[in-house]
Amino acid sequence: MGAVRDKWNRRYQDKLSAGAAPEPNPLALRFASRVQGGWMLDAACGLGTGIAAVVDRVELAIGVDLSETALAAARRHWGDHPKVRWIQADVARVPWPPGTFALVCAFGFTDWEFLRQVPRLVKPGGLFLYQGFSRRQRELKPELDPAWTSTPETIAALFPRWTVLACEESAEPPYRVSFAAVRPADDQQERARCSG
Repeated sequence: MGAVRDKWNRRYQDKLSAGAAPEPNPLALRFASRVQGGWMLDAACGLGTGIAAVVDRVELAIGVDLSETALAAARRHWGDHPKVRWIQADVARVPWPPGTFALVCAFGFTDWEFLRQVPRLVKPGGLFLYQGFSRRQRELKPELDPAWTSTPETIAALFPRWTVLACEESAEPPYRVSFAAVRPADDQQERARCSG
């Protein structure tokens, strides 16, 4: 765990040295109108790009990251914002109660252990937003760990019966998978499918 945390601390230190700021994630902006209150989880939040897109639409935004460097910068940026809390932890190891969140975001974070938990974490009618490297990205970066990549189909398979709002792979590099889905309020929803 320490080596992974150190790697992310170095990466965020480099980003911060280059003037990085928490710009709102485009996928979160695209679906922000669907967020109507409740709690939000920004998993592996970094500087809080998911939070930046929807903080005014939630009751509480919780950003979780291993990197104390990223969280320190996020805390400086957000100050004492009354709707934002930060936790330094491995988000897959936090024992969240079922149905805690109206919104879960995972941007640049393909941790299969965590992704398998998301259907349990999102309350009925809640939203999940994901963006991560596509397996195609390995054509450009062969050293990229295949475990940290996905396809539209592998992500959608985790969310049977959810209403899929977006399930796409970028046509241009960097190759990314974007996924947005709503947990059904009941068991009468169709199986999640990607089109295109």
